[in-house]
Amino acid sequence: MFDEFIAAEDLLDKAGLLNSKLPIPLEDLMDYMAKKGLHLRYYNPGQAPEAIKAVASGVDEVLIRQGEEALLFVNQSRPLTRQRFSIFHGIGHFILPDHQGLNYLTRGCTTMQPWTKKPYERQADRFAAAMNMPPHRFRHHMALLPFGMQTVEKLAERYSASIESAAIHYVTLADEPCALIRLDREHDEHDLLIPDSDLKGRYQVSSARFPFRIKHRTAIPLESELFWRCSEEEYLAAGVVSGEDLGLHPGTALWVDCLPANHVGSVIALIYPGDREPGSVINQSKAV
Repeated sequence: MFDEFIAAEDLLDKAGLLNSKLPIPLEDLMDYMAKKGLHLRYYNPGQAPEAIKAVASGVDEVLIRQGEEALLFVNQSRPLTRQRFSIFHGIGHFILPDHQGLNYLTRGCTTMQPWTKKPYERQADRFAAAMNMPPHRFRHHMALLPFGMQTVEKLAERYSASIESAAIHYVTLADEPCALIRLDREHDEHDLLIPDSDLKGRYQVSSARFPFRIKHRTAIPLESELFWRCSEEEYLAAGVVSGEDLGLHPGTALWVDCLPANHVGSVIALIYPGDREPGSVINQSKAV
């Protein structure tokens, strides 16, 4: 298990919230964090405090240290699930040992970007996911439901998380081979969707045992079944597609379960090696 997962559950345990009613209660958590010196402030990007005005519109949260204490500014224009993640992300920056000297006014803090190469952002993202979806509890709930995007949707609702962040956590915690990929359509210079444009891979997050790596920006052929499945506007039942559509070796079969992402032209998909519908990803006997 990641050190950030252990740190997050340890913090929740000390705050008396590790086994609280879900979703994790933010007000109780921030009351505890205030005693530790971290104080939460919401802001509107158009009326941001002077201290963060230069970066306010381009980030989800900013942490400003004041000696042993700190102010955590969170963008209130974001969806509530993203605000929760931003708060947990900022708490990670506040307590993780290697994050003490980072200058967030110059660097900013963007949440839940699995493709980022900044180690401190990856660590804070993992910490945030574990705060919002404590791994031991999340694994237990994973074990009670069959593999698939419908299970991710149910878990996201239960933990008050975005579907994308819940899906990333889902495959990160899985013992069996599976992965999450995000695919994006092309947009023009005005950020408008280009009709009939390719879907291209943006990122992949995998469980430890998933055997394939899909190259960044791999284009999905317009004539492929995968493209058809991922282009549907409504939830589509899972099915088998050829791994060749994702640039894998000929003859590779993948079980894929697609769902439109939050913005136009984007799709997230759970993939699992094989040509049969998978059952529960984590065996119930292993759940804690």
